[in-house]
Amino acid sequence: MKAIILAGGSGERFWPLSSSEKPKQFLKLFSDKSLIRETFERLTYKMNINDIYVITSENYFDLTLKELPELPKDNIILEPIPKNTAPACMLGTKLAENNETLIILPADHYIPSKKDFWETLDIAIVGAEKYEGLFTIGINPTRPETGFGYIEAGENIESNIYKVVSFHEKPNLETAKSFLEKGNFFWNSGMFVWKKNTFLKEINLYAPEIYKELINVDPKDFSHLKKVMPKVEKISIDYALMEKSKNVFVVKSNFIWSDVGNWVSIRELTGYSDKDLNVEVIDGENVFVKSDKFVGVIGLSNIIVVESENGILIAAEEKAQKVREISQKLKKLGKF
Repeated sequence: MKAIILAGGSGERFWPLSSSEKPKQFLKLFSDKSLIRETFERLTYKMNINDIYVITSENYFDLTLKELPELPKDNIILEPIPKNTAPACMLGTKLAENNETLIILPADHYIPSKKDFWETLDIAIVGAEKYEGLFTIGINPTRPETGFGYIEAGENIESNIYKVVSFHEKPNLETAKSFLEKGNFFWNSGMFVWKKNTFLKEINLYAPEIYKELINVDPKDFSHLKKVMPKVEKISIDYALMEKSKNVFVVKSNFIWSDVGNWVSIRELTGYSDKDLNVEVIDGENVFVKSDKFVGVIGLSNIIVVESENGILIAAEEKAQKVREISQKLKKLGKF
């Protein structure tokens, strides 16, 4: 069995702490370990280090090696151009032997319990081998979240395994509420399990151009990748394959999870910081502050304040998703 950590993200939603030189997956947001380090240790809980690979940008080779020094250098697969998750999944899957099972994970999720994580993952692994389908992990929704995609579950195949009816894009609030009421909808975690042969068959059927461009490429041959990747479509694995395939299953998760999508996620997972010794809030509440300096807030509520050497962010909580727009503007100015 092989595991592939997808670590090519740019971390735009975590400015000013993140930057193009140090995106979200390399940040230490919950402990003294980075998110990619936490993900790696989640896998080594039951896997051999030599069976774990990281797919990331060529710009992040040194950062990856710094965070995962025990990982063999050959296990860091470099993308010359970011092309989203479908090409990355294709490259990662090619690293496996014929008919070998793979686990595909984002590098930047928060899952505190390794034991609970593996209890769910083992169900998906056995299921992928038994039913020869594309398996994904579904998160039991705890609120009508509009920032996640949803998976609609159909027939209950066996304990915690369901046939997928369809995938749904990020809904509006009323739709999200209806999903929760129906009870057969899960948050889309972006974690996958499949056998190599199963995946290659399905992607050849539903995304033949990606298959055609990459099927004969050695993922470890960076010079060849530099020639091929410009011709490969930039598309997510959900759009390219998962939403089209008729052979998709979802496993109901049994662990605490967050995709750590923006600063509100950090606040929810770590608690409000307006009670910290270096923060004073007067005539306000629900203020999240991340700064090494003393911060005073007067007359404001439900805001986020983040200070780093890259700049200062002050945002209304409900507008936290728009931090990406600041990052994109800074990119145009050459300052991200």
